[in-house]
Order: sequence, then C-alpha cells, then structure tokens
Amino acid sequence: MRVPELDERLGMLTYLTEGDGIGGRIKERLSDFIVDEVLMRRRASRVLLGVEDFPSEGPCHYVVAAKFTKMGTRELASLINRELGGRVRYAGLKDARAIAFQFFSLEGRFRLREVRNGVWIRPVGRLHEPLSKGRNDGNHFTVVVRGGALTPSIPDRFPNFFSYQRFGVRPPFNHEIGRALILRDLRSATSMMAEQGYETQGRSLRQLASEVGVELLRFYVHSYQSYLFNVLLSKRLLEGLNPREGDLVIKENGEVALYPEDGELVLPIPGAYTRVRGWASEALRDLLSEESVSLDLFLFRELPEISALGDLRAALARVKSLASLWRENNLILSFFLDRGTYATSFLREIIKPKDPVAQGFH
Repeated sequence: MRVPELDERLGMLTYLTEGDGIGGRIKERLSDFIVDEVLMRRRASRVLLGVEDFPSEGPCHYVVAAKFTKMGTRELASLINRELGGRVRYAGLKDARAIAFQFFSLEGRFRLREVRNGVWIRPVGRLHEPLSKGRNDGNHFTVVVRGGALTPSIPDRFPNFFSYQRFGVRPPFNHEIGRALILRDLRSATSMMAEQGYETQGRSLRQLASEVGVELLRFYVHSYQSYLFNVLLSKRLLEGLNPREGDLVIKENGEVALYPEDGELVLPIPGAYTRVRGWASEALRDLLSEESVSLDLFLFRELPEISALGDLRAALARVKSLASLWRENNLILSFFLDRGTYATSFLREIIKPKDPVAQGFH
C-alpha cells in the first residue's frame, strides 16, 4: 500500500501490516486524545486527584502533577516558571492537541491552584534529583478514532517510527533544518528557521544558540537522526524483520546482544559514535551517501551541547494493556506505551491515513 507523500518526506515509507486501514479521524475534539504520564508506576491523573500517593524521597526537588490542554509541555514549563519561579524539569513532551496529565519537578512550595484557564497543578511529592528526559515509565492513552469504516484488526506491535510530532507536518521540516546544521550550512538553517517564526542573525553556531537556545538546536539535530532511523526501519520492514547475522537484538532483561541470541531487533539511531555491522552497516552507509552526510559531522566541536553520539532503538514497539470498544463507527482505544514511543505511530498502522493532516495526525 502506497503511503502518503507526507509520510515519505518523514521517512515512513511503509506499514507493518497489509491491507487498508479503517480510516477515520483523531483529535477531532480535545477529549478524543488523552495522554496520562506514568512515573514510578503512578499515573499523573490519579496523583493529581489524590487517588494515588506519590513518594517523598528527599527535600531537594518538589514534584507537581499538572493537567493542561491547548499547549505543549515546553509552553507549560515556561508558564510554571513565570508563575512559581525555579527551574522546571520534565521527563517527556506532550502534544498540545490533547488533554494531558504530566509530572514536573521544580523548587518551591505552593498549593493546588489554577495557573491559567484549564491548567491545574498540585504538589505531590519530592525527589532527590530533578526529573530528566526518559525518566518516566511511559504514557497511558485514551483515544477516540471517529468515522472509521471497517472493524479493525488491532495489532499488538507496530513499527517504532518517530512520528509526525517530531518533524512537523509542513515544510520546512525539523529534520531538514537538522541536516543543514549538521552540514554547517547556517544560511539554509536560519532561512528555514525564519519560516518557522524564529528571527536570528546567527553567523555561528554559538551565536545561533544564544539567540534561540541550545535545546532547540539539539532538537533539530535529533530530528534529523530520527529521520535517518525512520528510513532505515522502512528499508528493513520491506526486506523482513527477522534477525540475521550481524544484527543487534535487545533481550528480555534489556541487554543488547548480537544475533543469534534471542531478542527483538534493534536498529541504529545514527550519530558520531554509531558502530554497526551486517545489514545495518551496509544500509547506513548507502543512506549516508545519499544524504551526503558522514557520522563524524554529528560531533559539534564548536558547540558540543548539540552533538549527537547515536543510540539504538527497537524496530517494533509493543502495545500494553490494550482495550478497545467499537461504537457507532467510533473506535475507542485505551493502551500503554513505553517512553519514547509514539501513539500516532500505533494509530497510523490502524488508520493508514490518506491525508494525515486532515485526519488529525499533527
């Protein structure tokens, strides 16, 4: 089945399953997409409501649970910082087009309060260390797919693509800016950033970082890594996912091993220190040649904070605690995904949208 042009631009070139999807739309209403962060086996919504307790491990960093809509995690973190002061940290990013429950860490004491219409925060506990990227367990989702045409066969695994939120859905895409940064083409990078609304005079990476922040530049670089991973995963899906000689697999205990040890296939997120063999080595070499990029370019000696060293990522993601209900052409799904895994990648496999933007995938 041919994928939409947008998916091709983002490196998602195929599906795991054959046949048509159910169609339909997501995020038609805010209540159609609820994301509930899980940290230390506690769901943020239940902690916010006082249904579950959150531990107090130390006096240094206060943890708050928050409910918010119509804004992303970064925007809410800035709002909390302005309202309450102190450095705000979090473990993952949530979508603005959703009802989200999330944990944040910061310094200071305060009571439950509404910091803006629809945004509630409540102090729930303390930690020795602030929250950091990837510390959460994952997220629980409740999603409504409206207007589906077929009774779906819902898979319990799906391609572990980095999804639309990572790249944006209209050019210039985030990974295109990341590639320009990796090639040290600041003129192209700043031109595309201007189209996204960032005004900068950056004539060097250091100056650019001082104008827009290191975090944004790092995000662009990571987006390009994500694009390369998506292409590699697409190629491997088309050739077959069964592990073969030279492949790396992740075992049940979380250790990475070389096939023929038992485990699930993992593929490289390319970076400066990526070293692979077998199929992944050949596929990555060909892809980097097509992109006119080399791995050493991911190391930014002039701005080490945005260097990308590389990582590994499972080829397939598993859906846990899945429940579904089909009612009047609306599919209601409840499920849990491990951190770093995108609900929209799972929904893409079920819906197979012909127009991802019109069908809510943004």
